[in-house]
Amino acid sequence: MNFKMSSKAQTIKIFNLRSDTSEFIGAGDAYIPPHTGLPANCTDIAPPDIPASHIAIFDAETGTWSLHEDHRGETVYDTTTGNQVYISAPGPLPENVTSVSPGGEYQKWDGKAWVKDEAAETADRLREAEGTKSRLLQMASGKIAPLQDAVDLGLATDEEKSQLAEWKKYRVLVNRVDTSTAPKIDWPKKPEQPRTL
Repeated sequence: MNFKMSSKAQTIKIFNLRSDTSEFIGAGDAYIPPHTGLPANCTDIAPPDIPASHIAIFDAETGTWSLHEDHRGETVYDTTTGNQVYISAPGPLPENVTSVSPGGEYQKWDGKAWVKDEAAETADRLREAEGTKSRLLQMASGKIAPLQDAVDLGLATDEEKSQLAEWKKYRVLVNRVDTSTAPKIDWPKKPEQPRTL
């Protein structure tokens, strides 16, 4: 049906459209006063049957409807990062997404399913171990420096000399740790702090 303006009031069935996308959002009856046209953002041309995960979009220039995929609100995941993707516009899904969520850390998409990414996990564990080793060496060097100063200046007590030897031994043992075995690393035990009175 194509609307025709009339000198008489009329009530007709209209099909409402979103103003930004021209997609069908619902039908209703509209009262049309004499010598006026259709309300804004609607048509009197009925949309086709709309299958699930689709929307009907009206082209006002041609007066026709077209069906388009619509995945807004669906939860999908980027197959390169595993991150959740928010679908905000109508249309087909991007090629690099899946509706299957990754099953935890260190997952990669093999084209059909998420699989454990052993290489990424190993690399991450190695980075963590290298970071731990660096922090422990820095902490040991921080403990050694004032003790070494006391020894160098001839001011060290027997307790400080003993502590210096323990911290140096600890630093050597930490330096020898093979981080490539992460996460199965047996870190050396820190020297005990001297008792203070």
